[in-house]
Amino acid sequence: MKSLIKNSLALSILFSAAISFQSCEEKCPNVNLTNPPVTGDTISVPLDPSLSAQKRNVMVEDFTGVRCINCPDGHVIAESIINSYSSGRVVVIAEHDTLGLLTGPYLFGHHDLRTKEAKDIIELLGGISSKPIGDIDRKLFTGETTIPVGSAKWVGYVAQEMLDSVPKVQMKMESQYDNANRILTLGVTLQFATPISNNLNMSVMLTESGIIEPQLGGPNGGVTGIDTFYVHQHVLRDMITPSIGMSVIGTKTPGHATKYVLPDYTIPASWNADSVHIVTFVTDTDSLNVLQVIEKSLK
Repeated sequence: MKSLIKNSLALSILFSAAISFQSCEEKCPNVNLTNPPVTGDTISVPLDPSLSAQKRNVMVEDFTGVRCINCPDGHVIAESIINSYSSGRVVVIAEHDTLGLLTGPYLFGHHDLRTKEAKDIIELLGGISSKPIGDIDRKLFTGETTIPVGSAKWVGYVAQEMLDSVPKVQMKMESQYDNANRILTLGVTLQFATPISNNLNMSVMLTESGIIEPQLGGPNGGVTGIDTFYVHQHVLRDMITPSIGMSVIGTKTPGHATKYVLPDYTIPASWNADSVHIVTFVTDTDSLNVLQVIEKSLK
């Protein structure tokens, strides 16, 4: 039996190493996704004066994979960006898609970190050609031909986005978590600092940190070969809204606030509720740009 396990592990390592020589390349078609309908209830609520002081935060989507040899380098860069700013100013989501072999779980692992939502988001953004790669506020920066960019450019583009510190959309989340039945109840309030005529979508993600799962990686990320005890952070686990968000239908002018009450969500038993975070953000449906993002812990 021990011999069989050893042989299986060796074959898996050889398979992973062969994949790594493909320079972590991954491609997918450009899919035009339709705008989804609103889910849950929409309520007009009084303005929250405290939101007027809210600063604009920056979102980093890290498209990654457990079989991508260079992806730990991206994880290190993302974590360093978080630590470079005040708490909450940078929100990172690590997304494992279902598009290629670079994300497939190991036979000796315990979790499948892939989500269909990550695949949908990559297709929405026009596809990716390699990993680690990601986007900053889903923005097409001057001189770039694609929204997703290599991890070496993340630091500079986050700093550039931080210069625009006043959000057009002000947001807050009100949530309750019933630990006994693992049900999350969530409401999100939006109000506007400036009139917006473009169509907007609101997305709600659930991420989990501290997940121990094998990861192939290079020395720059502190990992050599396959680390069977690699700790994954900010992993996209699911979305409460559709993949590209739900339509924002309330009045989008200053002086009005709208609360969106989302359907209750049951946190799966396999997740560590103590390590789950709720990420909510608003995007412009034309440019895909993230106008504001906020994050809070589940508990």
